[in-house]
Amino acid sequence: MMTLHSRRTLIAAAACALAAGALPAAAFENKDEGVLEKEIVLGSSQPLSGTLAYMGKAVDEGMRTYFDMVNEKGGVNGRKIKLITYDDELKPAKSVANAKLLIERDNVLAMVGNIGHATNVSAYEYSSTKKVPTIGALSISDLTSTPPRELLYVLPSPQSTETAAYIDYAVGTLKAKKVAMLYQNDGWGKPAYDNAVKQLEKHGMKLVEAQSFERFATDLTSQVFKLKQAEPDVVVVYALGQEAVQFFRSAEKLGWKPTVFGAGGLNDPKFVELLGKTQSKLYVASYYDAIEGDNPAIQSFFARYTKTYPKSAPSSNALMGYSAAAVAVEALQRAGNEPSRAKVVAALDGLKDFDQKIGPKITFQPLNAGPYSRRGQTGVALMELKGDKFAPLGGYIDPVKR
Repeated sequence: MMTLHSRRTLIAAAACALAAGALPAAAFENKDEGVLEKEIVLGSSQPLSGTLAYMGKAVDEGMRTYFDMVNEKGGVNGRKIKLITYDDELKPAKSVANAKLLIERDNVLAMVGNIGHATNVSAYEYSSTKKVPTIGALSISDLTSTPPRELLYVLPSPQSTETAAYIDYAVGTLKAKKVAMLYQNDGWGKPAYDNAVKQLEKHGMKLVEAQSFERFATDLTSQVFKLKQAEPDVVVVYALGQEAVQFFRSAEKLGWKPTVFGAGGLNDPKFVELLGKTQSKLYVASYYDAIEGDNPAIQSFFARYTKTYPKSAPSSNALMGYSAAAVAVEALQRAGNEPSRAKVVAALDGLKDFDQKIGPKITFQPLNAGPYSRRGQTGVALMELKGDKFAPLGGYIDPVKR
């Protein structure tokens, strides 16, 4: 016979069991990979100081603006996104140190939106050993994505597309007979030179002059003098920031007004501000729709961006931040309610024709799918500097079919 005490014990145990069944299961967490109950931690290494600080600042602000938009709507699968950014001054050694901090101390799920070829590849040599993916690396150097690296997903379109478009437009539309080139002597500038040579060969032409300079150079007078002497119809210039400004200033001192095709990173209001008035013609590549155009996603983004960062002008660099953030969010959504680095990688490998709303669609493929498997975009639009703004010259040019 059951005693009164036994009955009470049994009833209490049943009540506890019912209560436990009514409670929701513990929320998934994987703190070692940056996944908390209500938060996902991402990391970024940017040049927030130095000659390209304007680019790093704009990219970082662009990512934060996009993530804020997502967080306001509840985040990704119920988790808000937290972004931690450290300054690398575009120096590879600092990008490696930042990667170690972000992975070992901050336990980020992934790196996102890192700028530069040398900085990305140097940081990747460490982050890949920890199986941490880099989402939306911002480098146009083909060397960043060729050969494809397992955990390095690169945006935007590469130099092999960009430089080819420059040469074809210069020769086909502008009827240039003589083409010269100035390029930065590193893994970013050398591929552009190689691509220009190859594309000119298709037109039965050769560069009439080629000059190079070292990164962070402070004087380009000699190089510009030699370029001017060659009397080119067009000069392809792979320089950014102050080095690009130096080219134009040196040309002005020599009374030269060249027609220039500049690296896509020059498509930015901050560079136009640095450049000031110039009598030279400047064409650049854009990876997105025109900033001043009627794209509703771009209009909405910059309405928020300028409200959040009133001292920052809308720019293509901020759109690069948007693009990297949008790809990261899409990959996280596809990774599901229990995200991990491995699931994010699997999601990115299956990302085909993702519409980022601001330009060409994004496609990544499994590592063995071909030379562009780790390059999200391959299309560019050409733009010309008119006054203090860049005007589009037509639609997107994309020779790569995937």
